[in-house]
Amino acid sequence: MSALEGNKKRKKEEAAQVVEKATKWAEEFEKLSEDDQYSYLEEIAPRMSRMHLQFLQGIIGFDEDDDEDGFDDEEDDGEEDEEDEDDDDDEGDSGEDDK
Repeated sequence: MSALEGNKKRKKEEAAQVVEKATKWAEEFEKLSEDDQYSYLEEIAPRMSRMHLQFLQGIIGFDEDDDEDGFDDEEDDGEEDEEDEDDDDDEGDSGEDDK
């Protein structure tokens, strides 16, 4: 066996160990309560790069324009309602200023 073949074999073994550790961590994470999961994420997030986040979004299939969950529409509707109310107030105020 050449040195190159030995290095390849060692890298495969190391990769397998990393996958095994990641799988165990994911299983432990899944067993945590939702609050504890968020605690873990709060610790992990600052250590992640933009590329990590893009990778995760790709795995999940999340797209900024994707409105499957419906939350974006609900949040936007609430904001629009508040803006509409503010616009009404502004119009009334401007009428009073003219007098």
